[in-house]
Amino acid sequence: MLKNINDDLEKILNNFIEKAVIINQNGFVESTYSINKLKYFVEYDVLNIIDDNSNNSIKINLNQVYKIENEKDKIIFYLDNDTTVTFSLKR
Repeated sequence: MLKNINDDLEKILNNFIEKAVIINQNGFVESTYSINKLKYFVEYDVLNIIDDNSNNSIKINLNQVYKIENEKDKIIFYLDNDTTVTFSLKR
């Protein structure tokens, strides 16, 4: 299943490369921050999102993701620990 998530995720994230993104995390920890020029890579089943212009970053263990929703200009990751992480393109 992780292979399918990685393949689908790559297609989705390619639309976000080098764009400005707002990241919202909701659950037991809540936060909001921005990525000005998104870059990503997957290493050891961990999605690494980095900002090419700053030190902002986020890592998501894909083994904890049970669902991904893709809307126009938005990705929502649902994690096992009742956390959601949302990537939205800045307008």
